[in-house]
Amino acid sequence: MARTLFRRAKQAGRRRRVAVSPLRAVDRALRLLDLMANGSPRVGVSELARATGWSKAVVFRMLRTLELHGYVARDETRRYLLGTKPLELAGAVLRRSELHHVARPALLALAERTGESVVLTAPTPRGAICLDTVDSPQQLRASFRIGRVIPWHAGAAGKLHLAYLPAQQADGILAQPLRRFTERTITDPGRIRDDLARIREQGYAFTVGELDPGVAAISVPVLDWRGEMVAAVSLGGPASRFTEDRLPALLREVQRAAEAISVRLLGGSSTSGGAGRQRQGISQRKEGGV
Repeated sequence: MARTLFRRAKQAGRRRRVAVSPLRAVDRALRLLDLMANGSPRVGVSELARATGWSKAVVFRMLRTLELHGYVARDETRRYLLGTKPLELAGAVLRRSELHHVARPALLALAERTGESVVLTAPTPRGAICLDTVDSPQQLRASFRIGRVIPWHAGAAGKLHLAYLPAQQADGILAQPLRRFTERTITDPGRIRDDLARIREQGYAFTVGELDPGVAAISVPVLDWRGEMVAAVSLGGPASRFTEDRLPALLREVQRAAEAISVRLLGGSSTSGGAGRQRQGISQRKEGGV
């Protein structure tokens, strides 16, 4: 009798493991893709094993399966990089994104007028994701990668999005450990709250070297018909070119681009004086949001 019960318990345990195993495999595969998307362009099995705490055999099996389906590829040195399948998925998302299509002309015009790199971001549960970018034609420039997730607490785009989140959500983010990316990254929640209050009051964010060393950025919100922030337009480049004399003109250009996108979302055409109306709409939004 005891042996029968033990045998049934083992069989039930095996059935439970079989049922859970595919979900665990999917979770591990997605974690590998996240690590590769946000780390070095090329990475080896040993590095991924150290980063995940899994055995090299497990990592290797996962990578071989992902390679079979086009999500990763292996180079001549037997190191792995992202394959073309994620691009196909990203392209499908962008084709369905009204914001991406509406914003593209304004982003191109902003990059041409300023000679600096431009990025369009939108909020996600993990931070602000880069939806579209236009690189500066200059040799020394800041580059933003489509799909990169920018942390809430560092850099102009992340802080701008954080400033307009609901208070409870923002408090939850600031209650977590905050990573320091550079010596200029602010990780003290109190100081960040002061920054966020200032951002809401002035209607834009400006940071230098908080996320990437030596990179300055200006971010301005894109508003929908309710006056709610749905995205951000950011201008970034070497801090040496974002001088005090040049900043007011650059800010006006970013505000002009953000207003053009907002108006196109409403189905209209941009007119002069929109930047002032946009700032007014921002200032009327929820005060004390963080």
